Amino acid sequence: MTKSADAIEALSRDNSEARMASVVDSAMKDEWRVEEMTRLAEVLARSGTVLTFGKDVAAADVASTGGPASLSTLLCPLYLRHLGFVVPKLGVPGRPAGGIDVLAQVAGYQVMLDAAASRAVIKQCGYAHFLAGPEFAPLDAKLFAYRQNVGAQNVPALAVASILAKKIACGLTHAGLDVRVAAHGNFGADFSAARAAAKAFCMAADTAGIPAVAGLSDARTPYQPYIGRGESLLAVRLLIEARADPWLAEHADRCRLLAAHVGALDGRIGLAVDDVAEPFFANIVAQGGTAQRFYEKTDAVEKSPRSALTAEREGFLSLDMSTLRSVFVEANAVGSDDARFPDRLGLILRSKPGAYVRRGDSLAAVRAENNEVWGRFRAGLMKCFLPLDLMDYAAGMEEFVHA
Repeated sequence: MTKSADAIEALSRDNSEARMASVVDSAMKDEWRVEEMTRLAEVLARSGTVLTFGKDVAAADVASTGGPASLSTLLCPLYLRHLGFVVPKLGVPGRPAGGIDVLAQVAGYQVMLDAAASRAVIKQCGYAHFLAGPEFAPLDAKLFAYRQNVGAQNVPALAVASILAKKIACGLTHAGLDVRVAAHGNFGADFSAARAAAKAFCMAADTAGIPAVAGLSDARTPYQPYIGRGESLLAVRLLIEARADPWLAEHADRCRLLAAHVGALDGRIGLAVDDVAEPFFANIVAQGGTAQRFYEKTDAVEKSPRSALTAEREGFLSLDMSTLRSVFVEANAVGSDDARFPDRLGLILRSKPGAYVRRGDSLAAVRAENNEVWGRFRAGLMKCFLPLDLMDYAAGMEEFVHA
């Protein structure tokens, strides 16, 4: 048994900070084998409840490696439902807008489900989207908090194990992973590193008995123009009502493609259905919300007053996604209310990164909760929009990785 394997086994018996430190130190210093990533994932998953389904039930989900502007964790479950999968989705809060915190904008939507409640929701509509907590993979949450404290969030072996642990805990039979490649990503700053980590994830999942596929995409530019919790929910409405602009519609097709690759793992080829409304509203109702509350929230977002960000010079538009994420995180952290998922800031991009803009061109329309939020974060938002004389990359590179 290797030193890394010894550290993992010790953690399975004792989840003290000293044991976590030993695992993290090993992952940062040593090159872990796939078997070690799988074993850590199993230890983390089995620290809490593990959902199980009948042998004739195919359960699938698409996770992500984090990063702003993608709607994959909102849209992929809807496409997977059309393919006949049940979708138990264990989520974590996003930065700035993960699937669970976007759905939480619908009044009444219950994000904390225990095992019994999650099974009841799945029985009702085939799809449950719930927040990681003390019942599911609690050691994963504890280890992740420790990794945050010591600056070990972006260690690929640990990221692989953490993501896989949630898939094991949900009883998945098939898995997809949206790998968002950028400096702020958890799977590596470039395609070479991310490809290796994605391959490791697929191999570790396969070792755990879960066929998996990972889709790699360039996260240095936004996938679609609606950024923020409320704006992401509005984007779903625009897709439901066939009002999406080409940029948003293209992103929805990429999410559909990722779900189709997961379906292909089980021989479920073909996905002609465009309608995402039925599985979306079925889940909203099953978890305590209503269609009316969804429309009320998205009406408020769509009709909110907006302030314009305009180009200060000519150039090819670059958008600093890492800094933009930080601005949103900070904005949602201000205020005295105790909302779990505040929605104090949102924006709709008016110019696509890579486009050539001129002084005075509209870059984004910003929704702020109040004048104080706008005044505090306007300068920070402007710093994210950088017209450049020359860009050394452009959006659009994608590939898929299997074990």
